Amino acid sequence: MIPRMSALFRPLRSLAIAIVAVIALSSCYLPGSFDAEIELSRTGLYKMTFDGYIVDVQLYDDLRQNKLTKAQQDEKIAAVIADFKRDGDTKEVSYFGQGAFKVIWQTSGDITRTSQVTFFRRNENMLSILYSEKDGTITLQTKYIKKQDADRILQMGLNVQGVLRGKTDARIIAHNAQRVTKDGLTTIYGFRMTSLTDPSPRMKVAF
Repeated sequence: MIPRMSALFRPLRSLAIAIVAVIALSSCYLPGSFDAEIELSRTGLYKMTFDGYIVDVQLYDDLRQNKLTKAQQDEKIAAVIADFKRDGDTKEVSYFGQGAFKVIWQTSGDITRTSQVTFFRRNENMLSILYSEKDGTITLQTKYIKKQDADRILQMGLNVQGVLRGKTDARIIAHNAQRVTKDGLTTIYGFRMTSLTDPSPRMKVAF
């Protein structure tokens, strides 16, 4: 469930940023307050969904330091919206404020055909699944964020708050979910992030 709009800015220090502690500062975008889900079938079919807020770090920092004119701000906002709209899997994108954008992104297919699926793209790899034909496994991947980078993000007034669910009817080889539940033949692995220092979610499925 996405938090209410009023909960997103209390003040900027409580803005929920980053999905599962997945990004380095060199990345342009930070996923924010979010609800993400990955469904993996033992046949190789998948569905990935992100519903939440993504922050353009440079825009956020410029606004925080009052570096932009209104015209410059509007130009940067338009550029980010256009960037997301270039991806056909972006279902909705709009500007929320303070460098944050509301984004709904969804894709599905057969991982054995595509080998890798990435949100949002490979050079902005916030969350991905990877199929290995060699050992017949599917791995949920996120980026590890170094402590010094996490400290710098925290000093900017940003933190993390979000939920990631992995749903599968396949055999799990390894995971670090905090919660595991069953829904018929499907097992649901729940990851909740409340800090940039939380461990990155891990899940490996036998295809």
